[in-house]
Amino acid sequence: MKVTVDLDPKDVWRIQAEAEKRGVPAGVIVREELVARRTYLEFRNRVRSRVLAGMCDADIAAELNRPPGTIAQIRRGMGLKANQRYRKAAQAADEGKTA
Repeated sequence: MKVTVDLDPKDVWRIQAEAEKRGVPAGVIVREELVARRTYLEFRNRVRSRVLAGMCDADIAAELNRPPGTIAQIRRGMGLKANQRYRKAAQAADEGKTA
């Protein structure tokens, strides 16, 4: 199969230089970059869905095994606001247990 890609000349030069340096075809470099980009986009979508579901950065970080700062950076990059942790609900539940 042959795939044609329209790239900026700077990207073409960078890919060609990397391919020559590593002694591999340019297609290998392109595939590696596409896989890395896809993985990042999938991770971003996971963060986005959890933020929209109301989870806070710390809970998302714990669930996805990443530092909270990374989650906050991705969330800010998408223009999403931080969610508060549900401490009021937790406090109300604690008060109900002790009463």
